[in-house]
Amino acid sequence: MFSWGTLAPIILTEQSLTSDTYLHLDADQVHPFIATVFPVVDCVYQKDNAPCHKGRIVEEHSSEFQVISWPPNSPDLNPLEHL
Repeated sequence: MFSWGTLAPIILTEQSLTSDTYLHLDADQVHPFIATVFPVVDCVYQKDNAPCHKGRIVEEHSSEFQVISWPPNSPDLNPLEHL
């Protein structure tokens, strides 16, 4: 997870990233991090079209945040390629 002001820890998982797994990682790891680092700032999620991001359960959960779609195949918007 990247943001303009900080870099979150990398989250490793040995499981396949299904919608359910993604949702649990999001709730257990990402939300607490956001609440600590940005307690008074609205959060905007930017997701690509990975299958784990498109599940109904994830869509329902994501409704509490503003979600922006990631343009497909955009090398300019892939910060991991530049590390």
